[in-house]
Amino acid sequence: MSWPVTYRRRVRFSDSDAQGLVFNGNYLTYFDDTVTDWLEELGYGWERMTATGHDLVLARCEIDFRSPGRIGDTLITGVRAAGFGRTSLRLALETWDEATARTVVEGRQVQVVIDPETFTPRLVPDFLIEAIEALQGPVDR
Repeated sequence: MSWPVTYRRRVRFSDSDAQGLVFNGNYLTYFDDTVTDWLEELGYGWERMTATGHDLVLARCEIDFRSPGRIGDTLITGVRAAGFGRTSLRLALETWDEATARTVVEGRQVQVVIDPETFTPRLVPDFLIEAIEALQGPVDR
């Protein structure tokens, strides 16, 4: 699979548990950092997105463990849009070890577009769909 935006992180001691493995909850942080970078790459980081009267909130996240990340590994997380709903984006994510290309976790997210003042759902704006498809090509609707 092609990943239009990736986030690179060397696993630190603070990322790990007593076994020296990446603590499970940290994969959510890696995903969040990757999605933040993706939005910046699209030209719609938080400040610009909210200035348009839109924001994104995480409504659902699933993570499938494939193999352990360890202290000292350099992990790469990729993100791409997998589909659009009326008010939501479906994202696919994967984290792998840079040295071996071994998949560590795979994930899926649903991000809901909201009005940042009222926190009520809004339709996915055309400008966001256009930016995503310009970056990665057509996306399922």
